[in-house]
Amino acid sequence: MSASAAPLGPAERLREVIARHRAGDHAAAEIGYREHLREFPQDPSALHFLGLLRSHQGKKEEAVKLMVAALEADPEYVDAWSNLGVTYFRLHDYERAEFCARKAIEISPDFANAWANLGMTLRARNDGEQALIAWGRALDLQPGMRNIAISYGNLLYRLDRRPEALEFYRKWQASMPDDPIAAHMVAALGGASTPERASNGFVRETFDDFAESFDHNLEELHYRAPQLLAAAVERHVPRAPGQKFVTLDVGCGTGLCGPLLRAMSRRLVGVDLSPNMLSKAALRAVYEQLNCGELTEWLTGCYERFDLAVAADVFCYFGDLSVAFTNVRKVLVPGGYFVFSLESVREDAAIGHGGTAGEASLEDHYVLRSHGRYQHDREYVRGTLVAAGLEVVSIETDTLRYERMEPVVGLLTVARLS
Repeated sequence: MSASAAPLGPAERLREVIARHRAGDHAAAEIGYREHLREFPQDPSALHFLGLLRSHQGKKEEAVKLMVAALEADPEYVDAWSNLGVTYFRLHDYERAEFCARKAIEISPDFANAWANLGMTLRARNDGEQALIAWGRALDLQPGMRNIAISYGNLLYRLDRRPEALEFYRKWQASMPDDPIAAHMVAALGGASTPERASNGFVRETFDDFAESFDHNLEELHYRAPQLLAAAVERHVPRAPGQKFVTLDVGCGTGLCGPLLRAMSRRLVGVDLSPNMLSKAALRAVYEQLNCGELTEWLTGCYERFDLAVAADVFCYFGDLSVAFTNVRKVLVPGGYFVFSLESVREDAAIGHGGTAGEASLEDHYVLRSHGRYQHDREYVRGTLVAAGLEVVSIETDTLRYERMEPVVGLLTVARLS
């Protein structure tokens, strides 16, 4: 008969709890951390990891207290300094967030995550030049930090440093030739021919990376498209008293349109290419169904029919709109409405297709801008809707958001299937 295994010691038990935490079993991890802390109330590792868990659960004030306690027990605990800084960042306390990131770097100068966090904080404090330096150091230390690479390139655009941005994306593409983000942005900056639409890989990976901060970033840009579209529905889509729609939220993202559409819908369905964005949409608890898929393919295979389809700033990742519009028409009931926003091409801009930005053409009427999104001409949108079998009810112009302190002008469009 074999002897019973020796009981685990406190350190081994804590390692098992941390493993459960990393595996996503947060309930068991929290119980384990609290049991450990009853026996060892000043254990810095347990305090730090419980703080990290509480931060992920949205209990940021408690997370701060736990991480501060961990650092009181071990002032050189570099991961605790770094994660405390991230928690302060989420609380919008950027001064303390910067202090924590710099303290982590002081303890461990080659800690890439600390440099990345410092860059995020400096960017939030509107110190773009220093943010680029911090992110550059993070990428030198850990070139595979794609979310930081995306942020770095975006900031170069916002600082209007287009030649540097093109050089950065070309280097990225040279080191990772199959990376969809690098390839798309090289084209957007005039370094390659313009694709008819952004690739699935570009859209999925871009939004997966930014799902966590997406809503906050749009709030800073004074993003208004969901509200503008809801108002357009109220103005242009007739509804009997008490009537509610079967509604499709095309490219629903984190579900910013969801609460507005919920009020007018008896059934609300969303589709998006990014799993991480859909996870955020699910937390709103307003959708009967959420689907992960490329929207034109998903629409082709969709057998449900909708009274209303809404798309907020989805088609700025398409140049050629013909397939998307045709597939939306296929899922509308007769008399159904299609309400969407996209970016309007500037009146002074050259428009074209199949070449670099700046090549003019009267044939296609869209252009890929240096920020990576497409802008469209009003008459092209109108003509493509008609060609898809939809009646144009209204095309209005309004400001969707602000970038670089300038309005991003959009076309708010309402169409109907007769």
